[in-house]
Amino acid sequence: MYDPYSVLGVPRSATEDDIKVAFRALAKRFHPDTSEGAADKGKRFKDLSIAYQILGDTSKRKSYDRGEIDAHGNPRHGYVPRPNPRKSTRTPRQPRRTERTAHT
Repeated sequence: MYDPYSVLGVPRSATEDDIKVAFRALAKRFHPDTSEGAADKGKRFKDLSIAYQILGDTSKRKSYDRGEIDAHGNPRHGYVPRPNPRKSTRTPRQPRRTERTAHT
């Protein structure tokens, strides 16, 4: 399974800056124009770019973490977001009176 966090080598708790630094370092290393093995580097660079498109965008990252989109940014089929729980509009019940009246 493709995981953008593992592609960039960052933990899920990584900050935006951590993700940016990791992407830039790996992009320099695996850019297809830098040296031999351009075909292999091209594939790796493409994976890095896709991972950064998801994790480098705050809203896409949140959507990915919630499971709304897959690792390529496509909506997941069958995903139904949970509705926010409604706040009760009822008033709390009053406690019963425990006083007894005397019968005469």
